[in-house]
Amino acid sequence: MPTPTDTIAPPQNKVALRGPAMSDAVAAPVPNRSKPLRKPTHAEANSKLKSGLGGLIVGALIGGPLLYFGFYFWGSVAVLLLCGGSLLILSGHKDEVSDCPFCGAALHNLPQPDPNGVPKPVQCRKCWEYSGLQKGFVSPYNPNAVEEQPTFRSPLAQSVVWPNGCVQCGAAPTRFDEVGTFAVNKGLLVVGAVRVKTFKLGGVPYCDAHKKAVEMKTEIGNKLFLDWRSLPMMRRYIAANRSRFVE
Repeated sequence: MPTPTDTIAPPQNKVALRGPAMSDAVAAPVPNRSKPLRKPTHAEANSKLKSGLGGLIVGALIGGPLLYFGFYFWGSVAVLLLCGGSLLILSGHKDEVSDCPFCGAALHNLPQPDPNGVPKPVQCRKCWEYSGLQKGFVSPYNPNAVEEQPTFRSPLAQSVVWPNGCVQCGAAPTRFDEVGTFAVNKGLLVVGAVRVKTFKLGGVPYCDAHKKAVEMKTEIGNKLFLDWRSLPMMRRYIAANRSRFVE
């Protein structure tokens, strides 16, 4: 079914859909290993430093003109989000990092450990798998975790294939719902226009007992993502769409 090209919002207002494509693909095996926290390498620290400085520049380039032309709300949002986030990156560019137990990629921006020893979820943005930070190590997160609200994030595939089961519990689907979100074209705000784009995606499989287990969300740059209540179903989705994600 047609879906947004890449994970960046397409120019049209709504995404046309023909019907659900489904797959019986199973999630990748969960490795039995942990990775310790470590100091970042010189290259990793420099990479975060450059990212933080770049975010400050982008925030100033977007927020400055918005504030100048009287768009105080959107200008303030741009400055707070972009510059604030960049300052956090800069302040933590030498913080401890770890390596993903699934693919080995570096894990940055780690949360503070829970004082009671409860694993804190950490996501790898290379393989999209979740690990848990606990007592100086990261280990694969509980692969059967289900949260009260959509929490686990996955990229939106170029042409989505849903897991063949309810997106919360995996039972045989009895209906197909729709998820959607909207985004504001921030570039047009600079010239005094506001355009809101709506993005919708159908064919989300559910059983009779569940609903609203998946939500569509945007990040900076209008990149589209799916947030899931069920980590096992998200992992099945990742397995079915791995070749459809664009780096």
